[in-house]
Amino acid sequence: MSAARGAPASGTPPPAVGFAALAPALHGLGAPVATELVGVGADVALVLDARGTVLQGAGDGRAVDPDEIERWVGRAWEDTVTVECRDKVRELVAGSDSGRERQINQRFADGGETPLAYRVVRLGRAERAGAGEPAILALGKDLSALARMQQRLVNVQQSMERDYAKLRRFETRYRLLFQTAAEAILIASEADARIVEANPVACELLGASERKLVGSALVRWFDDLQRPALEDALAALRVGGKPVGMTLPGESRPLSVRLSMFKTEGRGHLLVRLEDATAAPGRGAVAEGERAERLAALVDGAPDALVVTDPKGQVLLANSEFLDMAQVARAEEVEGAMLADWLGQGGIDYDVITATLREHGSIRLYATRLLGELGSVTEVEVSAVRLDTGELDCLGFAIRNVGRRVAANDDNAQLSPRSVDQLTQLVGRVPLKELVRESTDLIEQLCIQAALKLTGNNRASAAEMLGLSRQSLYVKLRRYSLEDEDDGSARAAGEDRSRERP
Repeated sequence: MSAARGAPASGTPPPAVGFAALAPALHGLGAPVATELVGVGADVALVLDARGTVLQGAGDGRAVDPDEIERWVGRAWEDTVTVECRDKVRELVAGSDSGRERQINQRFADGGETPLAYRVVRLGRAERAGAGEPAILALGKDLSALARMQQRLVNVQQSMERDYAKLRRFETRYRLLFQTAAEAILIASEADARIVEANPVACELLGASERKLVGSALVRWFDDLQRPALEDALAALRVGGKPVGMTLPGESRPLSVRLSMFKTEGRGHLLVRLEDATAAPGRGAVAEGERAERLAALVDGAPDALVVTDPKGQVLLANSEFLDMAQVARAEEVEGAMLADWLGQGGIDYDVITATLREHGSIRLYATRLLGELGSVTEVEVSAVRLDTGELDCLGFAIRNVGRRVAANDDNAQLSPRSVDQLTQLVGRVPLKELVRESTDLIEQLCIQAALKLTGNNRASAAEMLGLSRQSLYVKLRRYSLEDEDDGSARAAGEDRSRERP
């Protein structure tokens, strides 16, 4: 019987597997081609003898400086890496990790280091090579980009954990308020008016457990006399969106019902507040007073600083958190004072905020600083809204302390250290004079860019914000190459706007 198709003839070697099948085609490649192949497959290449001494090295210049590689020549490879990687280098040189990729942290003369993934290739004459003769080729790939990506991932995970913790705190507060409210409250879906949540007072008023109420139709818990009026009120609320209040006479007892609508995650919900209309007179007013007291307590105990001012900026009301941030003992000390006195940038920030309020009615997450009476400086974000109803004209400010926030996506995160710890890590790697000079120049450049951005490229206002003369600002703009082609027109426009200020 003839041999099966494709089977090797007797006595012939089996076909090569994997990249070994390319050996006949690559046999006899010259040194230039081999060098090009090494450059394509590695960022750093080291030629070692059998003992692991670096005989020669090369790189593309991106992962490791060529001068640094030159310093490794003549030294044992294990002496050029960090302490925890020396055992890995010994295993690679000995051949116990043949074909396996290992991460090695190469150490530099200035104390820095960079991660490289090395593979070791044994040269054909490795078995008979002696000391000082090429025996091993170590090919390394730069892992610094991967390390930076991993660090960003860690920062994002930490940010998500903080967000989750904040959401859990909000949910706890909501549950506490919902369950302890003295008013009967139901929450129903807008689409089908089925009850989603019910607090204990509502369960007692309707005579049913929460388990029975949740998932049932809202109109089911009203008698035949009340249902038509309730259905009409629900239809009017869906169409107009305005809160509806009414008293529904019933077969057993009348009920006072107040309906309003709100949305969460794009879904509409109904807030239903119930009250026994046969209760003693004045109970509604007492309940309103209790709600006002609870609201005032919540405002005063809010974790963010809340301030209400008149249109001129004089403080009318401030909560305890603002007093702490402003380093003021009593609320009487801030009432009647100008809020701009505590905001940074010498009142310019307040002018920017109020100008935006006049134009748009609200502003969110405006970054500035809050200056305390005792000299403290707090990085804050300001959100504000303007309320103008004719009878009541005031401004409301929510000021959040963001001093401890990890700025994972900060625009300037890659240009300057984001914390004192990161700055101190440069000590020993960079001379102090260079560190101070470069940091000062960088901070000065970033401050000028931030001032121009905040003032809409108004050079005069930016100089005032930075405490510089206009001429000094123009000199620094030229020094840091921040002048654009429209420098003359931008400067003239900024000066014109500056003259128009009162």
